[in-house]
Amino acid sequence: MSTSPAQKPRRLGSWITISLLCLLAAALQWRGYSFYRLTIAERPLHPDYSTLNPAGFLGHGYGIFGTALIFTNLLYLVRRRFAKYIPDRLGSMKAWLNGHALTGLAGAILVAFHSAFQLRTPIAAVTSASLAIVVGTGLVGFYLHELLPKAGLKRLRNRLAELQPLLPGMVVQVEGFLQQAPVTTLAHDASFARILVTIPRWAFEARRRRYGLKAAAHADKVFRVLRRTEPALAKAFLAELGELAAKEVDANAGAAMMRTWRSLHRFLAILLLVSVSVHVYVAWYYGFCWIFDR
Repeated sequence: MSTSPAQKPRRLGSWITISLLCLLAAALQWRGYSFYRLTIAERPLHPDYSTLNPAGFLGHGYGIFGTALIFTNLLYLVRRRFAKYIPDRLGSMKAWLNGHALTGLAGAILVAFHSAFQLRTPIAAVTSASLAIVVGTGLVGFYLHELLPKAGLKRLRNRLAELQPLLPGMVVQVEGFLQQAPVTTLAHDASFARILVTIPRWAFEARRRRYGLKAAAHADKVFRVLRRTEPALAKAFLAELGELAAKEVDANAGAAMMRTWRSLHRFLAILLLVSVSVHVYVAWYYGFCWIFDR
């Protein structure tokens, strides 16, 4: 039986995502470095102007492919909304989240190169600003999602069940303490202001659980004997159980913050889709409709 938590698996998915994005950006920059480094007035004289400008073959292709990725990016919301109806063989939520991050960032990179790093119209400026805000909030949310603990009380209960044969009295004391130290929960529609006001309370509860659990464990005679005979083992038990008890509070607070963040991110994504749709319509109307005009 292990006395310490299992080591976290290596986050290969995140590193693969970062590597692919860096390769994409490097390849696009290498293809048009001599063009992108010029000023707007100098670019028409460049041999690749007709290819790399926003209306050129590659420049326009970057925009089309980037927009397609941005719309494909929304499939994650469908996967999350109808998770109970979609079988796991189509991919776990973690895999879909990684795909959500990859397609969103890859689409943003392609759109940036589509614009050739110039904003010459108001609709292009609004679309670029909307995309930057959505990408920025998405990165913050992705970081919070990875940072916040997901353990909750279930993992603590499982650990206590493992310790039951060895230290039954200590487990009883700890479970009694946990019943007297509940975690503050908020409604699913709680406002962001309510969450901010509750953060100090969650911090107090986490600290109380971390140290109160140690006092509860010391109330058991067998554990006190273990502490005298195997102090390192007893210390490891207390540190692990105290951390797991505090993580229930952290996970509850993190879930509340993530709910608020998702609502904000979803609203900003809708605004982005509207601006992208207007941008595509304007580009089509003024750039291609004349082909079909008699």
